[in-house]
Order: sequence, then C-alpha cells, then structure tokens
Amino acid sequence: MPLVTVEISESVPVETRRRYADAIHEGLVEGLGMDAADRFQVIHPLPDGHIIADPSYLGGERRNVVYIRVQMVRMYDKAAKTQMFAAVAARLEAEGVRPDDVFIVITENTLEDWYPGARGAR
Repeated sequence: MPLVTVEISESVPVETRRRYADAIHEGLVEGLGMDAADRFQVIHPLPDGHIIADPSYLGGERRNVVYIRVQMVRMYDKAAKTQMFAAVAARLEAEGVRPDDVFIVITENTLEDWYPGARGAR
C-alpha cells in the first residue's frame, strides 16, 4: 500500500499533473506487481524557486525535476524496486518528462505502521 507524494512545479497544468500521477501509478503497478486499485497519491505544486536540483549531479542534465516519494510496506526486493524505477521513468517519459528529471525515493516501514481507515486498527 504505497502512499505517493509528488512535488512538481506549479507551472505544470492540472491536466498534466493528473497524467503524471497516472503514469507514476501505472509504473508502480507494472514494476512492483501491485494491485491497480491500491492508489493513494498527493500532488504538491510548488512555486518557482521551491524545487532545487543540481543540474548535473551524477552526470545528469536536470531541468524540471519531478520529485516522487513512495512510502510503502517493506516487502519488495531490490530487483522489484529497480524494475519499478524503470517503469515509472518510462511512463513519465511517454508523458514528456525527461528521464533526467525523474527523482524517486522510497521510504519503507512495516504493515503495523499503517492505518488505512477502511479496515480499522484491529
């Protein structure tokens, strides 16, 4: 059950933000093999100057970075995560986001750290 937070420039139109969110979700489903109905996302549009990314760190060529934070239960191995990174980047590229502008970080915890509301704390 990932919770995905996306930080993006407020100059990106709302319709495009939704396409990016869809692409990210589809990449998670493809890469991790997770249930397509397991979708929880928050998009934070930020003003100019609030997104900072070194333009060439590690040999990249960053221009308009899309930061993606995925908080999820620890249950996927390195290969699945690598596959997910590639799937998200590919799907975002299809929406016009350059691969160098995709920045993804995963934070993992355990199932006991989640309260999804519908099933309650049992």
